[in-house]
Amino acid sequence: MKSTLKFGLVTGLISSVFLFGFFSLVVWLNEKNGWGMQAENIRGIGGLLSIPIQAIGIYMAMQNTKKLTGMLTYGQAIKTGLLVAITIAVIVALFSFLYCQFINPGYAEFMVKDAQKAMVANGESQQQINQHSVMVSKQFTTGAQVMMAIVGQFVTGLIISLIIGLFIKTKSMK
Repeated sequence: MKSTLKFGLVTGLISSVFLFGFFSLVVWLNEKNGWGMQAENIRGIGGLLSIPIQAIGIYMAMQNTKKLTGMLTYGQAIKTGLLVAITIAVIVALFSFLYCQFINPGYAEFMVKDAQKAMVANGESQQQINQHSVMVSKQFTTGAQVMMAIVGQFVTGLIISLIIGLFIKTKSMK
């Protein structure tokens, strides 16, 4: 249990550093080089690229549990994976809070302005832009970002656990 939490903590820290580092670096490169990428897409790409980090952490925790106990049932694999996923979700949510509140307090405003640029480019009317901007501003509040981190990391971890658990569980002897 303790070692499983350690895997979750380390994976959560690595994932958080990657997510926020990737976002910051690519947004900066995007602005510097005029790539024209929307910040929300950069955020999504970073999220997708972080999935292997989570998968490796869950896999290593399951392997460690299997090594310590001598066997690993599918239920134990899922339990281990979920504990790691929950730990990662909490760490990423904490980093999301710190990022939105202290590291980049203008994050929500930046995301809304970036979305508005895309709305203008898509030819939306001022009324449509105003309506969509309200929705976007709600989506990028600190609370919404924390909740998305918790839910997203947990659901991703659950799916990863269900899949990896099938392959890593101890094969039954018949």
